[in-house]
Amino acid sequence: MSGTARRCPPCMESLVLFRAQKSPAKILSGSRPVSRRSMLALVSIPLLVGGQRSLGGAKSDVLVKDYPTPQLAADAAAGKRLVFPAGRTYTVTSLSVPAGCHVEGNGSTLRFPDNSTKSATHSDEILAVSGSGVTIDNLKFDGRASKQGATWSQYRHCVRIQGNVSGVVVKNCEFSDIIGDGVYVNIGSSAKNCTIGPDNTFTSDHFNRNGVSIVTGTHIEVHHNRFVKCSRSGMPGPVDLEPNSSAETLSDVFIHHNTIVGGSESGAGTLPGIVYSGFQNAAANNINIYDNDISGTRFTDGVLVIGISGGPFNSVTNLNVYNNHIHDIGNADRFGVGINHYIGANVYDNTFSGMQWAIYNYKGALGVSTGNTFIGVAADITNDDPHLA
Repeated sequence: MSGTARRCPPCMESLVLFRAQKSPAKILSGSRPVSRRSMLALVSIPLLVGGQRSLGGAKSDVLVKDYPTPQLAADAAAGKRLVFPAGRTYTVTSLSVPAGCHVEGNGSTLRFPDNSTKSATHSDEILAVSGSGVTIDNLKFDGRASKQGATWSQYRHCVRIQGNVSGVVVKNCEFSDIIGDGVYVNIGSSAKNCTIGPDNTFTSDHFNRNGVSIVTGTHIEVHHNRFVKCSRSGMPGPVDLEPNSSAETLSDVFIHHNTIVGGSESGAGTLPGIVYSGFQNAAANNINIYDNDISGTRFTDGVLVIGISGGPFNSVTNLNVYNNHIHDIGNADRFGVGINHYIGANVYDNTFSGMQWAIYNYKGALGVSTGNTFIGVAADITNDDPHLA
């Protein structure tokens, strides 16, 4: 996370404790004389860290090519590296990746079967993270949305991260022709540390639900990704932050340094680039949307923060939208940042260029709003029937 632009989010730190080890000299102190050859042999012994032998971070490799199916290979890869051959394509459904597995994709493609969507409520995924400590690296995911026929389900995702799993990373992956979400994150109230990025790309020609959905979890980061033509009309957007119930936990969320391109194709309804949806009035906290580049005349809002029409005032706290560049989304009825319906947000240090309203607060609460730059906008800041907590 960078630097000077990040003003209000707290730092996230992790502390790894290593048990102190004796040096070869201390091991030998007080013992009988040792020959030079023995000393050299002793020095060459790998250092023990935390009581375990360190092998430079290397893991045992499980090669997909050595197994009849990718699932059988994955079953053998708990705590190991699952290595796909370069450039291969596999048709799979719900490939389950176990705890501690580092998936080395090497540019191989995982895809849904064609014509496999059975109903509008069909729920599954190409790959499911089934344990903590999983990394998904350099895979291509083909949702085959355009090959499913007339039936569409918003619940068919490329990658599903769900349940009490922590320490998950998805990076360097390509998501195309997505049906539901590219990545769906719903890890509950006790799990934490899920990172989507860097260098993922999400494209779907406006056919899918969301690029990335964040429902629950703590310490969630979506960063340095590219979203192009994501989300159909009536669906939330390329990045959707949306707890499903008032009892769910969503905290310490950082959406930053993403490039979000809506394109020019027209759509229907509200079409944001990034949305925080507070419809369930969850007590979310420390939600940060910053350093993103958002453009495209398809969007009605660069960033939308929305609560419940008619109230009550939303329980989310410390929702910050800052240092984003929102530009070229058109003029009439276009908003840089919209705050709608009994919800509050700080909106500061952003650059707005080429829209009718830069910051529009409708029945919500606009907090800090300093340091914004307005270029070619009809109205800088509009407070329309504001409601405070």
